Amino acid sequence: MAAVTLPVVTGFDGTRTAYFRLLFRCPIGPLAGKGRAGYSLAMNIRMAGIDYTRAGVGERERFTFTAAAREAALCGVRERYAGTGCVIIATCNRTELWLCDEGGDCPRPDRILSELKSVPYIDCKNIFVSRDGREAVEHLFYLSGGLKSQIRGENQILSQVKEALEAAREAGCATPTLERLFQSAIAAAKRVRTETGIARADVSVSSAALDFVRENGFDVRGAATLVIGSGVIGKLCAELFSRAGADVTMTRRRRNENEYAALPGVRVIDYDGRYEVLAEYRIVISATVSPHHTITYHEAEKRLRDGGERVFLDLAMPRDIDPALKEIGGVRLFDIDEINEQCPLRDCPADDAEMIKDIIDQEMAAFIEWNAFRVNVETILAVRNEAAADMLRRLGTVIGDCARDEMAEERLRAAVARAAGKVIDRMLFGLRENLDAALWPECFEALRSASAVETKDKERA
Repeated sequence: MAAVTLPVVTGFDGTRTAYFRLLFRCPIGPLAGKGRAGYSLAMNIRMAGIDYTRAGVGERERFTFTAAAREAALCGVRERYAGTGCVIIATCNRTELWLCDEGGDCPRPDRILSELKSVPYIDCKNIFVSRDGREAVEHLFYLSGGLKSQIRGENQILSQVKEALEAAREAGCATPTLERLFQSAIAAAKRVRTETGIARADVSVSSAALDFVRENGFDVRGAATLVIGSGVIGKLCAELFSRAGADVTMTRRRRNENEYAALPGVRVIDYDGRYEVLAEYRIVISATVSPHHTITYHEAEKRLRDGGERVFLDLAMPRDIDPALKEIGGVRLFDIDEINEQCPLRDCPADDAEMIKDIIDQEMAAFIEWNAFRVNVETILAVRNEAAADMLRRLGTVIGDCARDEMAEERLRAAVARAAGKVIDRMLFGLRENLDAALWPECFEALRSASAVETKDKERA
């Protein structure tokens, strides 16, 4: 009789198992009819960070991450804390370090963040905010929806959260729980934007900059405007100011010229030539991800000695424009905080606020339910493997008699094992939809006993 290798799944290892992918595809509904007390956050999620509510531009600059620095930090955390997931959200308004240990004690993100930026912990502990468990989860959902932004409802934070998750994936740091958490928060944010009125004003840092210039008495129409930076914010600034009637020029670095698509009505110059033409512009906006100043006092002062009135808007973090430019006659320089502080907060209509809360509650409930159930996946896999093996033992003689040769017998045994596994999977995964969460622990303990299977969780206990 030919030996057959059963299609056994021995554990739950994130994206590498078919059963994890199956779990991700399974529809998960809200907690309708189920008491929330029955669900617990069986995870070790922690976050710590710094944001505009606790720290000014100067303090936030110390904790910024360029793309390269973020990649290095993620890899460093992965190597130092094996098994710990890590995501870094880095925007002009906040820096957050998210950690999740899938199997043990999660390290403290505030300590790690201070080490990554070489800032003594005693100097930053009072400006850090830390959250664990459900509080952290709720924060991410509201943050992704634009409800914790300095400009409430702004639309760029969603892209920044997506970017943070993608960077974690590329660095091998997006463990199953963090992957699902961030995907759930992103899904909730998309629903908030499409199902409520929060996106009607289409606010962003770029639109706030345009409003700021107008409200401070600068006539945009016909104004020579230089936008330094051809990233998302820079392009949006160029588009909005051009649409408002400004005569807009953008800078472009030579190494990016093949990736750049010119905007209608916007001229383009080489970044290295910005100082030669600086005196020609009355509005200068800088929005790059450079770790260095794009406009320095020394170079600007030599070219702006005519005393003409100019406004400089620094939309970057860390800051692009040397703060010393304020000492040059006629120059008015504003940073991201000064611009955002003048942008009025928009209160959501009561109906929208209630809808937003309902959407976030539903998506959070789905994530919590998924997480509460996934701790039982190892038991499910062990039970289905034992059931498949038991079926083969019982049908062994019949299979042998039916098979025409050893190869046919092996194929038949494999087919029986797969069919048995699918039947068991359907029944056991179906418990999630039909059994109150409070009964899951008792149910799966009974399954372990009845099936005489041992899981890693039981062995550890």
